Amino acid sequence: MKSTAGIFGRSGRTVVALAALMSIGLVAGHSAEGVSAQGPHAGCSGGSLTVYTDSVRKPAVDAYVTAHPDVCVRVTVWSGDGNGATEGQTDIEKWNTAGSGWANVMFSEQVNDPIWMNQAPFNYGANLNGVISAKVLKNWSKTSLAQCTVAGKLICLQDNLAPEVLWVNTHLMKKFHYKVPHTWQQWAAIGKDVAKHHKGYIIGTLGDSYGGWLFYWANQCHLESLQSNGDLMINGKDKNCTEMTNLLAPLVADGTVVHSSVFDSDFPKTWGKTDKVLMLPGATWYALSILQSTCEIPSGQMTAADPLAWGNNKTVTTGQVGGGPWIISRHDSGSQLALDASFVVWETTQFNPLPLSNPNARPGLPADAAIAKSWLASLNKQKYFSAPPGPAIQKAVGEVWSGWSIVTYSDQPYWSTDVKGGLAQGNSLGSYFSKYVGDLVKAAQAAGYTVKK
Repeated sequence: MKSTAGIFGRSGRTVVALAALMSIGLVAGHSAEGVSAQGPHAGCSGGSLTVYTDSVRKPAVDAYVTAHPDVCVRVTVWSGDGNGATEGQTDIEKWNTAGSGWANVMFSEQVNDPIWMNQAPFNYGANLNGVISAKVLKNWSKTSLAQCTVAGKLICLQDNLAPEVLWVNTHLMKKFHYKVPHTWQQWAAIGKDVAKHHKGYIIGTLGDSYGGWLFYWANQCHLESLQSNGDLMINGKDKNCTEMTNLLAPLVADGTVVHSSVFDSDFPKTWGKTDKVLMLPGATWYALSILQSTCEIPSGQMTAADPLAWGNNKTVTTGQVGGGPWIISRHDSGSQLALDASFVVWETTQFNPLPLSNPNARPGLPADAAIAKSWLASLNKQKYFSAPPGPAIQKAVGEVWSGWSIVTYSDQPYWSTDVKGGLAQGNSLGSYFSKYVGDLVKAAQAAGYTVKK
């Protein structure tokens, strides 16, 4: 469901015309918030923009409007998450058929949306090489830029980064006389001891739809690895995949790694507010709301530890869960394209209301390293944490494995159905991981990939 708002920076000239917009909304499937009496593109000396964004990024777009009173901005709030692809595809196809009406800029919470947006029949996204300057792009990590690069073209710019870290309950670790682990093997050994001596406490969960990204991406498992010739490697029997499955299986069996999502209602009741989360591999965005508000883990106990290494490997790699991208329309050129780019640059390099207690603060780590520094400094001051989580998060940014490629289809529904669903039925991880891999192969082939095993 989308809502449309006309937001115009020319002070004193915005008039709410609900009846008119609601009549438009009923046809388009949008609910209305407001529109200029002069129309969305009237009297705008700085140009005009049509922006699609999710609700989380809406305050950032509002801030741009306030800072640019000469630019008229029409905003459509869309799902932007895993449910948003259908909406986006429908709208882009509608614009393509009409030959007009394309949104100038779109934001999505899904890292794979820019991939399908830049393929037929959608052909939406612009190549941002040369559109956004190298001076700006130097502040983005190589992995972030790689996820937005297809065939040498920069097709998006990530607003935020979401590398995986190990969230640790330092209070419980001290109470149970455990040292913070540095390897997956040490993490698993703690889990084994917890099952024997502290039953009911957990060290992680496989229950989130992005579980594969947390565990298998982190261990360089080839489940989504694009090859130089365009083939997609999906090899669930790869050593890095099987060794992670073998590591996790006994932890699932003894109950120290569970199959409930951090978003499930039973999670805070069973482990969160009862203070039974000892460790939790998870994304950096767990920091601001998930640990405290969603999981209800008590204050003063959690912090972030460095991503885990595999055994004696000196090179540490980790997964990533997110990295929402901005995409600019390829149908724009000249001054309009320049305005689109300046909007995206402002959103990603200027918008950063601090402290993080500000209700409009960025919900995740900024992709731009310059403002990420101040964002992390503010995060370190949050009283909720037992120690500053910033150093581990900063370290993780440079350790995201680049071998896990972003593809046109979503793998998360298969993890939820095959792995989480299978574990809920009491079956072994190995059998349901195999089903998950098989479904990934089918999804990839249906999407047009040649699969290499």
